[in-house]
Amino acid sequence: MCVCECVWERGGNQRLLTRPLTSSQENFRLGKLTQILEDVREDVINGKGFVLFKGFPADSWPVLKTAVAYMGIGQHLGYFVSQNSRGHVLGHVKDVGEDATQIHKTRIYRTTARQFFHADDADLVGLLCLHRAQEGGESDVVSVHHVWNVLRREHPDVAELLTRPIWYFDRKGETSVGQEEWIRQPVVYLENGGRGRLLCKWDPYYVRSLTRFSDQGLIPPLSDEQKHAMQVLEDTCQRLALHMILEVGDIQFLSNNHVLHARTAYKDFPPPAPRRHLLRLWLATPETEGGWALPFHDSKEKKRGGIQVNNNPPRAPLDAE
Repeated sequence: MCVCECVWERGGNQRLLTRPLTSSQENFRLGKLTQILEDVREDVINGKGFVLFKGFPADSWPVLKTAVAYMGIGQHLGYFVSQNSRGHVLGHVKDVGEDATQIHKTRIYRTTARQFFHADDADLVGLLCLHRAQEGGESDVVSVHHVWNVLRREHPDVAELLTRPIWYFDRKGETSVGQEEWIRQPVVYLENGGRGRLLCKWDPYYVRSLTRFSDQGLIPPLSDEQKHAMQVLEDTCQRLALHMILEVGDIQFLSNNHVLHARTAYKDFPPPAPRRHLLRLWLATPETEGGWALPFHDSKEKKRGGIQVNNNPPRAPLDAE
């Protein structure tokens, strides 16, 4: 059985950010920490796929200083890419009261709901914990290669189904003019050249939310085999995952190419206590600078991936919008 090696469009034409932010490696020098971050970058991209830093002074610094320092660290790992249609390059994982059952339009990171194992549309994702929840909100990570090996051994039918370009993913309205409301692609791929490693692009919320189109006959509904594969994939990830709790001041960086991550549902402290709040970065590590040779049209672009809509400029708000 072979994993698809052909080039698939990553959601149509991805435009680059129209203006750079002022922070860069050149004007955010970190002394001895620079070499440490170079080693971390290599380990996240080509090694175990994640790292957890502890002790960032998020509980004693104001949010502006925290955000600047965090983004400065991120610049040593990759290039900021937009996380939503608003151009946010500094994201906020925080409950803003949106309805988690309306998965065709709600981004789950803006709710308290459980996030199933998934990969974001960027090479790396960073999460800095500003405030913890009262209960839950715990983090899980799992190696795609480990999951794949288990699926090949225990559920070869599921593994084979994940290689087929039959999976439709919702874009939840975050589209530029002229783009379709969904993309079709496999779940797992091989690198397009390079080392031939396995990578995975997956988010079950974006697959389940397409009934508004399948009901109209615009795309096929999920088959029973696909529903079974989704459950087996989630169960396998849960069984093999590493579980951790992000404390205030913890920073987690992980690869979206060969690691899937998840979050348990959570309950916030009652007001006036602050809600659970993580600062999020999506970072690109292009093929020309040591990143994976992705089977997408933008693999060699500096700011590949992300959710770029109508050339909206990058923004870094200091709270959820």
